Amino acid sequence: MNIAIIEPYNKKKLNFNNAIDAHLRNSIILSKYLGSDLLCIEQDFINSLNKKYDVLILGYASHYAPFQLIRKLQENNPKAKKIVLSNEYNVNSYIGGFRPYNLIANYKNATNTKSVLNQYFLNLNLLLSKKANIIIDKKYDCIYYGTYRINRKMYFQEYLKKDIYLSTSPKNFKKYKHIGCSPKYINKLSWINKKETLNLFKYQLYIEDTLTHNNFNNLANRYYEAGFCNNVVFFDVNCRNTINESELSYYKEQVENYIVLSYEDLQDKIKECNKDFEKHLAVQKSWRMNEATARANMLKELKNIVHNGL
Repeated sequence: MNIAIIEPYNKKKLNFNNAIDAHLRNSIILSKYLGSDLLCIEQDFINSLNKKYDVLILGYASHYAPFQLIRKLQENNPKAKKIVLSNEYNVNSYIGGFRPYNLIANYKNATNTKSVLNQYFLNLNLLLSKKANIIIDKKYDCIYYGTYRINRKMYFQEYLKKDIYLSTSPKNFKKYKHIGCSPKYINKLSWINKKETLNLFKYQLYIEDTLTHNNFNNLANRYYEAGFCNNVVFFDVNCRNTINESELSYYKEQVENYIVLSYEDLQDKIKECNKDFEKHLAVQKSWRMNEATARANMLKELKNIVHNGL
């Protein structure tokens, strides 16, 4: 089958070797697995107009997408199956006119819109799971990274201070500062394979949006990034429902040792884990024994949906 993945970027060139955005890294991995074209920059879309496609997959939507070219791509392929990938409930993965479509979502009860022909629930974040890097000397303790999200405000205020590192775009610094956060600010992480900045950190803080507490969304990309960068993960206490519905449910008694209630509690547990970091890393690595199998099964199911709609 001829397949195109739509992942628009408002740039002339893209460096796939250091793709910062997780959704772009997901699309790169998926395009290789499916043997599909990956349409990102304007020239990609122009080139695609000379081809015929059986399936069009929308990996991510943005305000700067080349809408006219995408519309022309659809007009050139009127019988192509349309699929939308949605990793998070609050990310707009839709472009006007891209309908009707099949939805593959990372969360349950995604939508009831009439534009959706079929809905499938898959752990798309497993795309980022891979074999762990060789452990290097860890220079820093705990990090949180990502854009500013209003539905995490109270958790940002609680945890992002003093000795915690925060990696985000410089344009987001003022948003965090405005709500009283005082962490150690650093720029966006590098994601060059096996040289990821995250390798330098021992620990990672896992928090989630308030809506996710009672509306299950599979474990976030950061959990799988922690796996290959050899981080021990500390979970905010409000993530318990996610833990209990995820693959971590089997280990929930152990996970309790890595649940934190506050900044002070986080610091206490960091100090305790620093006494034997390798032991705690080994515990969390044991939680991932079936991760590669789960990823392979997810990819097979996704491929079946793309090819057969099964």
